[in-house]
Amino acid sequence: MENSAERFRKGGAVTVTMPESATKYVDGFRRRYDPAMAHIMPHITLVFAPDLDASHWFSQHLRIEAALARIQAFDVHISRVATFSEDLVLWLQPTDSHSELLRLRQTIVGLFPGVAIDHIHDFVPHISIGFFSSQDALAEAQAVVQRELVPFSFHVAVVSFLQADEGDVWHCVDTVKLGTVKTSDSNT
Repeated sequence: MENSAERFRKGGAVTVTMPESATKYVDGFRRRYDPAMAHIMPHITLVFAPDLDASHWFSQHLRIEAALARIQAFDVHISRVATFSEDLVLWLQPTDSHSELLRLRQTIVGLFPGVAIDHIHDFVPHISIGFFSSQDALAEAQAVVQRELVPFSFHVAVVSFLQADEGDVWHCVDTVKLGTVKTSDSNT
């Protein structure tokens, strides 16, 4: 039997993926502006590391489950469009009421102290929806999406570990539920 880990190239991402209804809505924008849409589902990257692979992830699985069990599920709201103008990237800006996305990221980073994490000190939660070859095209798309964007929210109850195959198509390798340990706040 083939070892499924051999299908994946080195490097992994820990993400928040969206439910189907939010994915369909976001993909409406991505169809117009994201040439890599077929390669990865819309998501919020919490951590990307070039050396993080399934062996790292699964060797820490019990610790990951225990840590994420203490973080309760939460809602993310999308109502703004923004850009990384140097990189010519258009994205949707997720907001949460209590910095839960940052807490999730910090928790994951803390579980992999020996792994080099990209953008370790400049985390910007975002959902990429377009990539452009000029500032003018980026600005035009930003104006269109901002006009068309209907604010929406989605519930975050799991974290996903993704890896890309040799064809650069990203796959969900594992998911871990949030909030399986009840806190005193959850009883109110």
